[in-house]
Amino acid sequence: MPKTTPVKFPGRLGGSAKKAEPRLSPAAKRRSVPYAVLGGALAVVFAVGFAATSLNFGGKQSYLAVVKPVRAGQVIQASDLATVQVATDAGLGLIPASAQSSVVGQAAALPLAPGALVTRREVGPASFPPAGQQVIAVAVKTGQYPLELAPGAHVVVGTAPASGSSGTATSTPLSAAPSAVVLSITPGTDSGTGSVSLLADAGSASAIAAIPAAQVQLVLSSPAGS
Repeated sequence: MPKTTPVKFPGRLGGSAKKAEPRLSPAAKRRSVPYAVLGGALAVVFAVGFAATSLNFGGKQSYLAVVKPVRAGQVIQASDLATVQVATDAGLGLIPASAQSSVVGQAAALPLAPGALVTRREVGPASFPPAGQQVIAVAVKTGQYPLELAPGAHVVVGTAPASGSSGTATSTPLSAAPSAVVLSITPGTDSGTGSVSLLADAGSASAIAAIPAAQVQLVLSSPAGS
């Protein structure tokens, strides 16, 4: 008698069939990677945009500054100027960079020192000196003025003791000494005498003119009110 093999039917008692578990296909995993990269890129873009916006709203504006010494009465050239960022005008009358064309070709009403911001009162007609001001030259030797002296510097013109004097009775206290603004400097050769051109009001100019040349002492000072 022939041998029969039992047949098993899935779903019946005694069957060994198991329910298949769902698996995530590799393609689905790969699709999630570009989204992560895109999200990171957007975060960077937003961060950069926020930083740029913060800078734009920082209140800084572009103003004109001096990069070369400009003598009073000298015509201002474009190469004499540069643009700098300043937080606020603070009522100083600073000239915006957008107005550079109205400054170039004008004369400097006062000496302009490198690094200084240009104000409206420093740019004016070629007439010089300004009303109420006088230009005076003083003879000086090495040691009678600081090496840092430059056009545009504010100085106090003191009276040093006369050569050979043992006392200081003839010297003028700096608190009472006349003040001026340096226009130009002509150094002396070797130990010879040079000259410094000063802009001062009429009273100060008269006091400076009365100081003997051998006793002139120039002292750097801060501008009034600074």
